[in-house]
Amino acid sequence: MARPRKPAEVKKGKSESKEHLDERAEIENKLKGGTDIVYSSAPSTLDELGVKYYWFIVEQLKPVNILSNLDIPVITQTADALSQLDQLDIIIHRDGLTVLKTDKWGENIIEHPAIATKMKYFNLFKVLATQLGLSPSSRAQLAEMSMTQEENEKDPIQQMFKARQNKQS
Repeated sequence: MARPRKPAEVKKGKSESKEHLDERAEIENKLKGGTDIVYSSAPSTLDELGVKYYWFIVEQLKPVNILSNLDIPVITQTADALSQLDQLDIIIHRDGLTVLKTDKWGENIIEHPAIATKMKYFNLFKVLATQLGLSPSSRAQLAEMSMTQEENEKDPIQQMFKARQNKQS
């Protein structure tokens, strides 16, 4: 399976020209859609812990300004997966890694069924986390992007170009 395409703002321009990436970033920004809902309310389908995870993810990604209302389902599912993982951890901690199962051959010690469920939620979380840029390599790219953005905001020449663009709009 091919890797998901990185947002233009995250790329360095090694495989694409700066002009192409700037144009792509502008188009991506237009396609991004609104951001009013993602930052104002958590979905009611989440449990209490899921809501806390939702706000944690949103607040952590807010500085890089990559979220939009279209990301709500991915954030919601990620928050729900984390909430379920926490609940499964509590069950496994309480009951242990194994349970006693009685069948027609007598009593047998088997792996706790919550472990298999936990692995399913963990794999789901890994996929969703990659989509949101929550992996260490994605965070490194986002950090680089944030640093570059801060440098550009402080650069007097960049400020002059931005002011000129605003006048033309």
